[in-house]
Amino acid sequence: MGVAGLRQPGQFIPELESLRGWAILLVVAFHYFGIMTGGTEPLASDSPAWLRVVASGNTGVTLFFVLSGFLLSQPFIASLRGGRSVDIKRFYIARVLRIVPLYYLFVVLAWWSTGNTMGALQAFAFIHVGFSLFPFSVSWWSLCTEMQFYLLLPWLMLLLHFRYGRWLLGLGLLTWGVAHIYYFQQPRWLANPQNWVLQASVFGRGLAFLVGAACASLYASSYFHHLVRRQWLVWGILLVLLWALYQLLSLHAQLGIMVAPKSLPMYHNIEALLWGGLLLCCVAWRSSLRVVLVNRLLNHFGMLSYSIYLLHVPIQFYAVTWFKAQSNSPLPLDGQLGNVLLVGFSFALIWGLSFVLYHWFERPMLQLKSRLSTYTERRDGQRENLPV
Repeated sequence: MGVAGLRQPGQFIPELESLRGWAILLVVAFHYFGIMTGGTEPLASDSPAWLRVVASGNTGVTLFFVLSGFLLSQPFIASLRGGRSVDIKRFYIARVLRIVPLYYLFVVLAWWSTGNTMGALQAFAFIHVGFSLFPFSVSWWSLCTEMQFYLLLPWLMLLLHFRYGRWLLGLGLLTWGVAHIYYFQQPRWLANPQNWVLQASVFGRGLAFLVGAACASLYASSYFHHLVRRQWLVWGILLVLLWALYQLLSLHAQLGIMVAPKSLPMYHNIEALLWGGLLLCCVAWRSSLRVVLVNRLLNHFGMLSYSIYLLHVPIQFYAVTWFKAQSNSPLPLDGQLGNVLLVGFSFALIWGLSFVLYHWFERPMLQLKSRLSTYTERRDGQRENLPV
């Protein structure tokens, strides 16, 4: 049996690239909101709709987790359905080449900027460092969670090939689910900052990856093709999910980032389910109006999303610091025009530098990953043709 490629050209789904674009724009907008306003106070009930979404824009990270679960589980699901097996060693090499080089570059920059050697060493090991390498490390926590998912996924999927393995996996998921629900219903546990790392780990955010994997399974089944043929149903589900997601984000914004975790303990699980449904609807949608959610500009931001993710907070923070230093300028930097100038200038810088990073750093690593994948497939194909 041959070894399946982890990302074949035929498997590219443009709708998912646009969703990745939406995810990174939501995260960037959320951090603008947090840096410029403090981001901890609840919004008024009459706040504009766009501001409520921006204030809860960290939901973009949940969307990233759902997308990871969807994309990375596909080869394993194909293998379970009788396709070619996935080489676990190749899986890990591909993940390292995709994530580690650019991330390590930023860890080195953060260490040079802050002088925090211990924090940098922990970051190299993908251990949560919180704000200890501020402003670089603000968004690194999700990469630690992603890495935990990468380590677990191949072995969890391997269990599904065996009857007793499926029972063991089911028991493990049941145990995790019970513990997850128990602890997330404890307000004191949620309010304790020492538990934040566990809340942000696969233990706390694992349902998003499971939702993504479940969506990948549905995408490969006949049920999805039935959904595509019933566009009226896609329309109805899409509108309901968009409305429900907006209501959830709006409620989160009105409660505030400090109160929401205790008042909405299952918030991240609910938004993961909603994003999973929207993912399937976007892939199934055939209307010309889909250009609102799926288009070339969003695909472009999706392509640059990893560079933007690592780069945007430092630029936002230093841009705000610089603009505040210019407070004696005749321009009203503390007013609406100043906010527009700040966002416009800093986002253009984020966009431009991310484009450079992608083409000069990310893309060579992706090409190397592709060459290694092609070489391994050819090698395995030659082995299969050898006489026994």
